Amino acid sequence: MAVVTKVNPASTTVNYEVVGQDINFFTVDYINAINGSVGPAGAHQLVLNTIQNTRTIVAAGPLTDTNTQQTFAIEGDFTAAEASALQVAIRALGASAGDVAVDLSAATVTRTKLGILTAAAVA
Repeated sequence: MAVVTKVNPASTTVNYEVVGQDINFFTVDYINAINGSVGPAGAHQLVLNTIQNTRTIVAAGPLTDTNTQQTFAIEGDFTAAEASALQVAIRALGASAGDVAVDLSAATVTRTKLGILTAAAVA
């Protein structure tokens, strides 16, 4: 009887994504609560449109930290320079973005990995 020895993979892989290409994560800190402006003409939709001008959103997490932060998964590489450019674009939406004005002029974009501390798990 023939014996087959498995040699690959030699170990499990950590920090990888499987959707056909790499995905990357970033968190937008809107600074101000954005949950009051989530309609089709709202500030939140303006941010989504801004992201989607250059990226495909794979997943969007819930609003957290009193509705001021949200984490996104996007397709492809996402360099520090691209994060900076996205931050500039979101801030350019201004202090009266959306049908219910939300000040986005100080919003931040922070690259992150997929990792959730148990103390910070979102229910």
